[in-house]
Amino acid sequence: MPKGKTHIYTEEEKLFLSENCQRARRELTVLFNHRFGTDIGEKAIAGTCKRYGFFSGRTGHFEKGSKPWNTGIKGATTSNSGSFQKGQVPKNLKPIGHERFCAKDGHILIKVNEPNPYTGASTRYRPKHHVVWEQHNGVIPRGHIIRFKDGDNRNCDIDNLVCVSKSVNLRMNKRDVNNLPDELKETGRMIAELEVAMFEASKSKRMN
Repeated sequence: MPKGKTHIYTEEEKLFLSENCQRARRELTVLFNHRFGTDIGEKAIAGTCKRYGFFSGRTGHFEKGSKPWNTGIKGATTSNSGSFQKGQVPKNLKPIGHERFCAKDGHILIKVNEPNPYTGASTRYRPKHHVVWEQHNGVIPRGHIIRFKDGDNRNCDIDNLVCVSKSVNLRMNKRDVNNLPDELKETGRMIAELEVAMFEASKSKRMN
């Protein structure tokens, strides 16, 4: 999840929260992250449920006759029960390098061995095209984004990726470069870069 941005919940995710809102928030958080391959924290899940009116109806007390949510669930019992020993890995835990498709923005996400700054988890998912580009070029410069030369968000081959400033990206979008014939896409990008350079030069000249 990009820094400074919150998770945008899909209709499927909101439906899942609505149908399972009676569960304890800790349990719901675990189930949600396992279901959708996310790393969202318990406070964020609780806040989302409150925002959408998905209330649990719980008092916060363990009532007489109630059973813990993980009763009878193999591998999900309390830590001192002995059923899930230290060092064991849940069967549904996705490995580093696992990929999933994000329908919201049409990008492929890949699980990387990097701390999640929002949840404190030891791993997180990042856009695959960002990871591939950085493997070859280093950290993406501030104020820049990675575009797909052929307009295909799933083609993360390094030869199909190009780093442009947000200003250039804006002009490319205005010119609808992605819908140009393949042989003109590169020309469209170069024109956008030239326009931005001319604008910046003109602005600098006026300031001096």
